[in-house]
Amino acid sequence: MKMLKMLSVVFLSAMIFTACNDDNTTNGKGKASIYITDAPIDDDNVAAVIISVNSVEANGPEGWETIDEFEEPVDIDLLSYQNGEAFLLTENEMDAGTYSEVRLILNIQEKVNDQIQNEGSYIEYLDGSKEPLFVPSGGQSGYKAKGEFTIPVGGVVGVTLDFDVRKAVVKAGNSGNFILKPTIRLIANQDAAMINGHFEPDNLDSAGYNKVVAFAYENDTFTESETNEPAEGEIRFPNAVTSSVIIGGDFTLAFMKSGTYDLYFASYDENGGYVELIGSYQDVTLEAGTKLELDLELNLLN
Repeated sequence: MKMLKMLSVVFLSAMIFTACNDDNTTNGKGKASIYITDAPIDDDNVAAVIISVNSVEANGPEGWETIDEFEEPVDIDLLSYQNGEAFLLTENEMDAGTYSEVRLILNIQEKVNDQIQNEGSYIEYLDGSKEPLFVPSGGQSGYKAKGEFTIPVGGVVGVTLDFDVRKAVVKAGNSGNFILKPTIRLIANQDAAMINGHFEPDNLDSAGYNKVVAFAYENDTFTESETNEPAEGEIRFPNAVTSSVIIGGDFTLAFMKSGTYDLYFASYDENGGYVELIGSYQDVTLEAGTKLELDLELNLLN
């Protein structure tokens, strides 16, 4: 059964679009609120993925413009902001107009003249050990997200950056370094939609599934190769728009653009290893600014 509702309070809090004061109207200014969110990572041994942000910039009518430059780097655990939760990184006045991308200048390890610099961004495991994250030129040219949004004169626009660390964090070849790949999505919040899905918990437990993940694909883009054993530095389900671990029968796919999607469900073992594709649910249509409630059963899956 499908039921369409307006977005919940948590999700709606990242979608505010309101009027500002008259001063902004007269000087051609508006405000941008920049949020950060994430999708789950495959490795169940990872406790946290920390990124450290020095500043935020956007490419707009006058070229690159600084949204905010922090006195101290802002550290964010991406895994704490999933299932429609988002971290408000900054809200600041900017020139009104249309912008095409946002970049984060990161406090992250780089090799400069054969010397390692900065250690602000890293992966932390359940045993307390840490591995530094590297982004080529992440502390200089920045970590970029492409996507269009418009700041109205005298108004506020919310923009969410979806890191999806499942895709972003990879181990790079012979070096053994963990690289933060530029896979980040940019969504103007007034255009975003959400799916809240629900299985009866016994429905999954009785089938013997240890862990099930829901993947969302743009309509008719999934192929069988998505489940193939990935090459080094790659992942399964590489073209999924977003994903969500099913917990207690519930899953949330948030900050999605309007359109039609197909949902695919995969089981994993107790170590986070992929087992099999257990089915799909096709032709889910989303409209901007709405939350779609889905009540599902295994026998409904294709």
